[in-house]
Amino acid sequence: MIIKIFTGPLNYDLDKLYQKEEGEFIIGVDQACKLLIDNKIKIDLAVGDFDSSILSKEEVMTYAAETVMFDSIKNYTDTDLAIREALKRSHDEIVIYGGIGKRLDHTYANILLLSFGSYGNIKMINDDTEVSVLTKGIYNIENSYKYISFYALEDILDLTLKGFKYELNNHNLTTLSPLGTSNEGSGTVNFSVGKLLVIKTNEWKKDPKWVLFQKKERGDCCTFSWVVLASQINQAFKDVHPQIYTK
Repeated sequence: MIIKIFTGPLNYDLDKLYQKEEGEFIIGVDQACKLLIDNKIKIDLAVGDFDSSILSKEEVMTYAAETVMFDSIKNYTDTDLAIREALKRSHDEIVIYGGIGKRLDHTYANILLLSFGSYGNIKMINDDTEVSVLTKGIYNIENSYKYISFYALEDILDLTLKGFKYELNNHNLTTLSPLGTSNEGSGTVNFSVGKLLVIKTNEWKKDPKWVLFQKKERGDCCTFSWVVLASQINQAFKDVHPQIYTK
């Protein structure tokens, strides 16, 4: 069974990302329940404190087959709680729609939650990005995005990348290394120890929702781009440690 979790921020296009599948189990998280209801998608389980939802708790309980509500003062985020609920159920794959947005703290927290993938195959997607975590093994990676990046959530031993634009052979990748930023293409990933974060992404389009600041007198603006930020960090690392930068 595939479990699909819909969460905030709601910066994704359901028509582009979602396809109904037989046997799917739908979890709506807080404000995402409104999105599901508006698109007439059945909610098997609604999860959250619903403090940011424009729906009342009563409306959610009426529409969802099952509802698990929490107090707004709690130790876990709503997305965390949704994943925990998903892991209680038999599944082959968990897909999280959303979870990637301008709140860097929430985005980072959701990336950390993908480490639960040790207990099940979990990935997180929006219109421009797909994020997943791999445990040791050999993987054939199909990548349709412009960039694919690799980072160590735990120190990685014997990392080998074949077929990508930039290849590696038996490299030990530490949690502090940005070496895997902005690779391209598809290929094979192989490593013997650790957890590997995989980020597939396109350049984000300029959109008013992502403008960080605007100089009105000149009309200049700065948009937030994960790829640009990662590239800047990567360049700084290259300048400091040129001897270990192999690209």
